[in-house]
Amino acid sequence: MKNIDKAMIRLLSMSDWQEFKGFDHKKMLKELEPFKDEWKRYNPRKTENNRWGLSVTSFDGGLSGKPDLDSLLNYEQETGITLHNHQCDVPTLVWEESTELKRFLEPWKKWITRCHFLRLDKGAYFPDHYDVNKHDFTYDEIRFVGFVNANKYGFKWVYDDKLFNGESGSFWYFNGSKRHCVFSTENNIMLLVVCMNFDEELFIKMIDTAIIT
Repeated sequence: MKNIDKAMIRLLSMSDWQEFKGFDHKKMLKELEPFKDEWKRYNPRKTENNRWGLSVTSFDGGLSGKPDLDSLLNYEQETGITLHNHQCDVPTLVWEESTELKRFLEPWKKWITRCHFLRLDKGAYFPDHYDVNKHDFTYDEIRFVGFVNANKYGFKWVYDDKLFNGESGSFWYFNGSKRHCVFSTENNIMLLVVCMNFDEELFIKMIDTAIIT
């Protein structure tokens, strides 16, 4: 068994949710205001679902959202072009010009791939799903989420049939291989979704920097 496989097994045998040092969410929200007109519909085919994205990384460094805020599977079916999350790693102006975001992401930059802010307005939801890389087995990916503007009254995250409440400003690794869904009953619920390429070095960093309470 390779070391990378051992590291992944060890990670998945630990907590499904692990907290890390967070960020100043109020400052981050303030610094996103110049980009208020750059939000794009998340998965634009589903116009009835009130979800919006703002690219932190993209395939070309731009903020068009195409195709980094789209379903890559649907994009491939329509265009014949195959893309993967690990190719979506070019920082956009959102990363470069938001000082709190840049400060927060820099220690993780080596591993960050597809990354975006996700805004869930009233009625938005993600049905039950798994965040599993099931199409390309040449690399391993894990998922982190930052709670930028969230509260337990207007936003529900159901994870493995249990409610999870993340405080605004907190940052978590979560085991996306387990079933989960989210939905919002308010406007402007905001998350920071971060995909990372997994290797032994990232595993060691996670162990060394995890918040243990």
